[in-house]
Amino acid sequence: MIISRRIFENIFKGLRVSNECEDQIKILKELLILDTTMPVDETVLNCIIFSCDRAMQLHALLSSYYEKVSDPVPVYIIYRSSSNRHERSYNELFKDFSERNIIPVKQGSAKTFKDILLSVLSQIQYGRVFFLVDDVVFIENVTLKEFMKYDSRYYIPSLRLGKNITYAYTTNSYQEIPECENVKLSEVSVFCWRWCTGTCDWGYPLSLDGNLYSVHEILALTKAIDFNSPNTYESHLQGYKWLFDHRYGICFKKSVIVNIPLNRVQSDFNNTHGEIHQDYLLSKWEDGVRIDYRKLYGFNNIGVHQEIPIHFI
Repeated sequence: MIISRRIFENIFKGLRVSNECEDQIKILKELLILDTTMPVDETVLNCIIFSCDRAMQLHALLSSYYEKVSDPVPVYIIYRSSSNRHERSYNELFKDFSERNIIPVKQGSAKTFKDILLSVLSQIQYGRVFFLVDDVVFIENVTLKEFMKYDSRYYIPSLRLGKNITYAYTTNSYQEIPECENVKLSEVSVFCWRWCTGTCDWGYPLSLDGNLYSVHEILALTKAIDFNSPNTYESHLQGYKWLFDHRYGICFKKSVIVNIPLNRVQSDFNNTHGEIHQDYLLSKWEDGVRIDYRKLYGFNNIGVHQEIPIHFI
């Protein structure tokens, strides 16, 4: 059975580089259970977006997504609001996109985040999934099915990387592009490197910003770890980086998305961020103002995160 072979390949490669035996056995058991109970169809792709108090920024993400992606896939939005005003802004946003294949999922409190995410992943069931956070914007045209041609046993495609990415925002440092090979399974060329040879963003396969994963694998990992927010989720996923380091990354020549950290809405980590508060953006939203996301199209970003001046319309 192909999936069983994949599971054993990935687990035993990981066993050679990790000492966390109990957690490895837990993951192995979960993957084997999913292998025998879940259907397999890697041609199916879904997207999960995480959002909190950022209807304005989410509007820019969704608008750019539907303009720049030639083959948009279903989008689940797990969102949380801290006030009635923020809740109204989300309701207005979802009304604006009511004709699209968007499934809003409201999160009541931090305690419910893991259960909600597990429910969404279980509903998706099979295929592949990629995550986004609400301060991402699509800045280049993309056909997602180009990435679906690459077997998830060996490849983790990334929408956020490209040969333009030479700066690591989170460490405020230069990052070297690893040695890449030009790969072409269709008319579109992509670049390929091994995740374990990269540093910073080029060596970070478990990102919630536009990397594609097998639903089987990400569901097993999600069940195995403890978390209560997108930030703690991504942080705790890193404990299983050994499962993915041996695989290859795939990206286009130019990154398709960029994360614009205008503000910080979480208290888990003191991440670097800009100075445009989400409540200021909420007031703008209530005045009928929106981010002019089209001005960001074609921007030559040097980092996967970058503070870029925004304009309003």
